[in-house]
Amino acid sequence: MALNQRLGQMLYGSFFVILLPALLIAWAWRLDQSGMTFWPIPWQPWVGMALLLAGLALMLVAMRALWMTGKGLPMNAYPPPHYVADSIYSVFSHPIYLGSIGVVGGISITVNSPAGLWVVTPIMALAVTALVVGYEGPWLRERFGDRLHSPLLGLPADHPDKASWVRRLAATVVALGPWAILYSIFSMMPIPEGARELRLAWEYQIPTVNWTIWLYSAAYPLAVMGPLWLRTHRELRRYVISAWLATGLGFSWMMFFLGRAALLPLSGNGLDAELSAVNRLLDAEWLALPSFHVIWVIFAAYCLCHRFRILTPAWLFIATAIGVSCILTGSHAVVDVVGGVLVGLLCWHHAAVWRGLVHYAEVLGNSWTAIHYGPIRIISHALWSGIAATVGILLAIWLIGPEFIGEIAWVFSIALLSAGAWGYWLEGGTRLSRPFGYYGFLFGAILGLCVLAFFDLSAAHDVMAGFACAAPPAQAIGRLRCLVQGCCHGKPVLKAPGLCIINPKSRVTALGGLQGVPIHPTQLYSIIGNLLIFACLWRLWHCGATTTFIGGLYLVFSSLARFVEECYRGEPQTFRIFDLAIYQWLAVVLFLAGIVVSMVDGIVVQIARSMTLSGVLVAVAAGLLAAFLMSVDFPGSQRRFSRLTVGDA
Repeated sequence: MALNQRLGQMLYGSFFVILLPALLIAWAWRLDQSGMTFWPIPWQPWVGMALLLAGLALMLVAMRALWMTGKGLPMNAYPPPHYVADSIYSVFSHPIYLGSIGVVGGISITVNSPAGLWVVTPIMALAVTALVVGYEGPWLRERFGDRLHSPLLGLPADHPDKASWVRRLAATVVALGPWAILYSIFSMMPIPEGARELRLAWEYQIPTVNWTIWLYSAAYPLAVMGPLWLRTHRELRRYVISAWLATGLGFSWMMFFLGRAALLPLSGNGLDAELSAVNRLLDAEWLALPSFHVIWVIFAAYCLCHRFRILTPAWLFIATAIGVSCILTGSHAVVDVVGGVLVGLLCWHHAAVWRGLVHYAEVLGNSWTAIHYGPIRIISHALWSGIAATVGILLAIWLIGPEFIGEIAWVFSIALLSAGAWGYWLEGGTRLSRPFGYYGFLFGAILGLCVLAFFDLSAAHDVMAGFACAAPPAQAIGRLRCLVQGCCHGKPVLKAPGLCIINPKSRVTALGGLQGVPIHPTQLYSIIGNLLIFACLWRLWHCGATTTFIGGLYLVFSSLARFVEECYRGEPQTFRIFDLAIYQWLAVVLFLAGIVVSMVDGIVVQIARSMTLSGVLVAVAAGLLAAFLMSVDFPGSQRRFSRLTVGDA
């Protein structure tokens, strides 16, 4: 047993120390040679070397702490027997992963690899985040429970104890630090091509008012001051989560829906002009919508209103005045301010928003009904099955052109049949009469593309890129079908809002035995993940990416999302290998495969933006076929594949 464990440790360590770094280096080098255009690196090599050394130092200190205090190796598959909360772990939750990101980014800057900095480093950060959220975090909570601590520069604990001033300062850094770093980096970059002007014609008639630059500048100290007045760890936790969500949502909006608001000049002089010049050093025309200026002021106003309720009208007035100053200083368009208000309110009230989404998902999850026509039963989720396939085929045709309708129909048909075969083989056709599996669809699509490539390689490239971009929105819609059907459901949840399914026809109750038990809304997790993936791939279609890069990144992103989602799923028919669900292992394999695919020479994509009547008819036919196979059955028949619902006689 000891020999097997030692061999496992050697193989596991070799993968992370030798094979994975070699793959990442090859990936960055290959993308740099691909001909695609990436942002330039704005720093000198010495900056990269400093980042590299800092990352290595952080990793070594953390590894020493695990060895000395934890009495074990830094391997999550072979973890130390003792929990470590001192040394560098008192400051950071996952210093080894944080250091590894610094190492990847530092090497990329040092060797002047734009692909390494803008592609490999962010995906490395996403990968370690997925590993923590989808494996290590739940494992640590299950094993150590109440012994888990909240490091100084980590997410504050969820308890009502009073927070010290040090904790408040640390929470402010944790909340605003990621935004400050990203904003300073992106502001060095050139304005992306295709950024649309955000100001309407009438806005240029609004006069700039010199003195409002003082109001505009007041946002900075106010944003920092706000969280310092929060009293408890729980309040700080809400603030940090809200800030992280705002940072992610705000930058995603800026990246995927490009806009620009020119910085209009102020006509004043003296201190007004000097203050305006300092502000313009921090501003960038394309980092405008939504206005982070407005977002942080809204957060600060909420914090101050919570602490000093009697002054609520004053805080709201100040926040409104600063929002108006964004326009009167010529720094933002009106839509920027409106967008900032929407994002600020949405993210600050994220808990209420999430409860609302879970509530509506629960209503849909209990909505299973059916219409009978003789021996035929049409289940209510036929609507979502049909719309998902129709939207996916329409989008693929619109992207690559109606001349590929035959090839699209071929790949879709093979993928759909493969999805049914996969579900029957892997999940057990005796208990689930007609299951369908995502990975079956994916492997079927790959098979169809390989056959197509044998006859027409160029067409296979186009169809692959089209399907890669069309798959996320189609799957997001398809997850609504999963909610009604009860498949892909979550495991019981303790604290967070969960779905309570009581419909006897749902697989949650008929197969999972979880009637009335709050469970993770994993279908919602999947919907959100797929929408983010779609936004990213949609952007790639507009900036000269290659077919293989788009196809490869689809595998990378979807695998990371599925790895996390699968951790919280609770279907009893899913078997596990070494503490991971079989689908998590498949996600790891396809993540690596996606990296390899993205390194293959591809064709630069160009959106066809074309649709014909025949294309619409094929998409509708695909939707009807999907609805029939996934949502229409024969409950009175005893023949194989005749029934969809568990427990039918």
